[in-house]
Amino acid sequence: MSLLSEEEKKKIIKRRDYISDGDGKEHDIRSLVIHHKDRNPHNNKPQNLRVLTTREHKELHKRSGK
Repeated sequence: MSLLSEEEKKKIIKRRDYISDGDGKEHDIRSLVIHHKDRNPHNNKPQNLRVLTTREHKELHKRSGK
């Protein structure tokens, strides 16, 4: 669960030009989510945040078991 507001999420995704850190491609904002690398939703430092597609995010958590 992210503690970022929807507006904050949109700003981060827009700042990163709607590009997924997973595949390096541009995506529609509706298919992008913010992932906290350290899994701490309180740590919103830019270096801790990744922009991923919903699919990439699910796969990441599936592989890690979390």
